[in-house]
Amino acid sequence: MSRLDPESLKDIAAECPGFRARATARAVTRYYNACFKPLGLTAEQFSLLVGIGASEAATLVDLAISAGVDATTLSRNVQNLEARGLVRAEGGRGRAGKRLELTESGRGLLTQAFPVWKSAKTKLSRHMGDERLRSATQAMAELAEAAARA
Repeated sequence: MSRLDPESLKDIAAECPGFRARATARAVTRYYNACFKPLGLTAEQFSLLVGIGASEAATLVDLAISAGVDATTLSRNVQNLEARGLVRAEGGRGRAGKRLELTESGRGLLTQAFPVWKSAKTKLSRHMGDERLRSATQAMAELAEAAARA
């Protein structure tokens, strides 16, 4: 049995898109969580509210597919938003049939959150530059598509 070379393992961690994606996702999530904290909102909840608000009467399954997450996990997060009176699920049965929509409170919170998101994005852009941030965002989307096709 060969020994694992610690330097080779460090190279994997530095070069592996999966390692980098997870580390980046955690750092960006922490950043946006801190920005949204005064509103009692997490980055994931903001994303869900945006997804629900952007798609007319999307189902939980629709949102899960577009976000690339498991519907069961998403279901728990949507239930939290429902309990807070931010989202309403109507019609159909089960995750595939119920249509999600923002409540008046959900739209109000999203209206408050939008300038916070815009300011947070502007700060990132100042640190990275507009073009590098756009390129990084595009590269992440392309990486997700490539992984889905692989």
